[in-house]
Amino acid sequence: MKDYELLDAIGGINPEYIDSAEKSIRKDKKHIWKKLLPIAACLCLVMSAVILPSIFGGNDVNPEKYKYHISGAEMAMEWPWEYMTIAEKYTTVKFNDKEYGIKLSNPVGENVLGDPLGSCEATGVDSYTNKKYTETFKVYRINGVSEDRLIAAGTEGEFYVYMQNDISKPATFGDVWDLYGLDQNLTFNHFTIYEGYDDKGEFELTDDAYIGEILSECGDAALYDKTDSFERSDRNYLTFTATSEALGAYKLAVYISEDGYFATNLFSYSHIYYIGKDAAGKIINYAKNNSEKAESIPYELMVSGILTEIDDDYVLIDDSALCNDAEDGTVYKIYTDDIRIRRCVEFGGIKVGDAVIVKYNGKISEKNEVNGAYSMYTGTLVDGGLQIPE
Repeated sequence: MKDYELLDAIGGINPEYIDSAEKSIRKDKKHIWKKLLPIAACLCLVMSAVILPSIFGGNDVNPEKYKYHISGAEMAMEWPWEYMTIAEKYTTVKFNDKEYGIKLSNPVGENVLGDPLGSCEATGVDSYTNKKYTETFKVYRINGVSEDRLIAAGTEGEFYVYMQNDISKPATFGDVWDLYGLDQNLTFNHFTIYEGYDDKGEFELTDDAYIGEILSECGDAALYDKTDSFERSDRNYLTFTATSEALGAYKLAVYISEDGYFATNLFSYSHIYYIGKDAAGKIINYAKNNSEKAESIPYELMVSGILTEIDDDYVLIDDSALCNDAEDGTVYKIYTDDIRIRRCVEFGGIKVGDAVIVKYNGKISEKNEVNGAYSMYTGTLVDGGLQIPE
C-alpha cells in the first residue's frame, strides 16, 4: 500500500490533505523526510479531529455534558510475542507457492468461509528475540472470491483475510466484479456527496440493488492507469463507505464521479475504471433520490475518562472529571478479554489514576458495559486548547 493510499484508507481525513500529501510524495521520492512530512501532518490531524467526534457521535452522548476532553495519541509499539494476536504474529503465509500478506487484523466469521483449499505455511518473527516461528494454517476459499486474490487462513475459529502479494490490477471492471465477487461482497449504503472537497452531506440508501445492477453491466470498463490515485479536487462525486468482511475491508471508500469513473481503495491500492458518464449518472441520481439524510459515521468508537480500577477481567473508567457536572458522569466497565486491550494494561504501563482513551468495536450495554475493546492509551485532560494538571 502506498503511503498516501494508507491515509485514504484510514478515513476521517479531509480529501484535500490526502491529495496534497500524494502530490508531494510523487514530486520528490528521493528525500524520505519530505515524503513523511505530509503523512505525519495528516495523521496529526486525524488524532486531533477524531477523538471528540468519535466519543460523542459513536456513543450517542450529548456533547453539552462535557467540559473537558482527553487528548492523546496512540503510539505504534512492537509487542512481545505472547501479547500479539495471530494476525500480528503471522503477517505472511505461503500457499500454492505464492506469498500472501495479511489484509485486515480482524478475524472473519464462518459465513465468509467457502470450500477448504488445503493448508499453508505461516511465518513470523519475534522482534524482541529475532526468533522465527512457523505454523501450519488451514486455508479456505472466501465465498465469491478467487483464491488467486484473497484467501482465509488461520486456525480453528480464527481465520483472517490474506491477499496475494505482487498481483496486477485487473484490466477491466468486469474482472474486478468477478474476481472479488462484488455482487455479494460489497454493499452501497452510506455515502457522502462531494463537490470537489466540499462535503454536501451524508446519506443512507434505502436499497442498493439498482446500483449493483448498473455496475454489473459495466464489465467492459477499462482500467485507468495513467495515475496511481483518484484526483478529486475538480470533480463532483459520491463517496460510499466500503466495509466488507469478505474483502478484508473496514471503512474504506468507493467513489462514483459525474465524469464517469469508479474508483476504490478496497484492494489496498487504488483501482480506477471508466464506467462512463451514463452509468455513473444513473448511480448518482438513484442514490440522491432514494436516500435519507444520515448521521456521520465515526471511523473509530471511543470512550475516555479516568482509570479507577484494574481487575483480572475488566477495568473501570469514570468520565465524571470530564463533565460540566460531575454527577452526570458515567462509569464504564471495559472487558479485557481481548489480548489487544489486556496487553495495554499488563505491558503498556497504564495504571489507576491515568486519563485514558479506549477504542472499541462492540456495543455499550444499558449497564455501561463495553464489549469489543481493543486499545487503550493515556492522554491529557484538556479544556479547549489548555492542558489541565491532573
